[in-house]
Amino acid sequence: MKNILFATTALVAVAGAAAAEVTITGSAELGLVQNENGSGDAYTGDLSETQVFTDIDVTFSMTGEADNGLTFGASIDLDETGNPDPNVDDAARLPDATIFLAYGAARLTVGDTDSAFDARLTETNLAGGSINDDETVHPGWNGHSNFDEFYGGQEIRFDYTFDAFTMSVSTSPDRFKNFDPSYAVGVSYNADLAGLNLALGLGYIQVDEDVLGYDSELGVSVATTFDNGLQAVLNYSKMSDDSSGGLDDGSHWGVGVAYTMNALTLAANYGEYDWDGGDSSGYGLVANYDFGGGLVGQFGYGAGEFSAPGVDYEDTWSLGLAMSF
Repeated sequence: MKNILFATTALVAVAGAAAAEVTITGSAELGLVQNENGSGDAYTGDLSETQVFTDIDVTFSMTGEADNGLTFGASIDLDETGNPDPNVDDAARLPDATIFLAYGAARLTVGDTDSAFDARLTETNLAGGSINDDETVHPGWNGHSNFDEFYGGQEIRFDYTFDAFTMSVSTSPDRFKNFDPSYAVGVSYNADLAGLNLALGLGYIQVDEDVLGYDSELGVSVATTFDNGLQAVLNYSKMSDDSSGGLDDGSHWGVGVAYTMNALTLAANYGEYDWDGGDSSGYGLVANYDFGGGLVGQFGYGAGEFSAPGVDYEDTWSLGLAMSF
């Protein structure tokens, strides 16, 4: 259950049809974390030892509707304003802020949002979570977002839904005007078949060939949800570098499962990268217990390895409470 902290009274236009609403939602996290793979931040300090972790997040969401049925809205996450996204120019926009316009089955979203490639694929963290995201930071994880807002600017995505299909296109310009904009396309299909929900996703994203590393990615995902609460997903991505003759080519595959029974949620994911210069793999585990009223107990664990000599990855874990308001 998510409680609304505050909501404005609907602002009704003279015509009586248009209205606007502002809502505030919040979340907080408290617990212990262990992560020896980084130096930490202002909140957790040196993560080479177990540390106390706290985080508070407040989101403003604003929606409205014009007389002709066009809906519009915006949202901003205040947790991010004090900790700017390093890939974003604050002069261009605030981090973790989006604006949208929608009419019927069409929707335009601009800001800190997924690319068409990312939006149409299903990731392997199917359910639950952890206060330190241990299940999504291991060396085998692929969130399909490596090229989202790649040049530090804004993502512009258009979605159109027809029956069980959703089609998306997106672009993100280079704010420094050094590279060509990125482009992405994606399509997904959702259907109920014989007691299970099937979700298929296909996407492609391309950035300028002059960037370092690979410059395009093709991905596919197949996910299903059974009536008994079991979920499963398999995805595959092929990364290509057109400018190096294949030196930076690679691939990734991942699998995820999750099971929810009453208040208990258990989930796991595994992934592998195959690169000419060295492979990596890893897995993440999640256990959640929902106490009700927006309070969830969360445990997360992540582990993995790199094939390159001298490169190690230390296991991570976290245990705590997540609160939704």
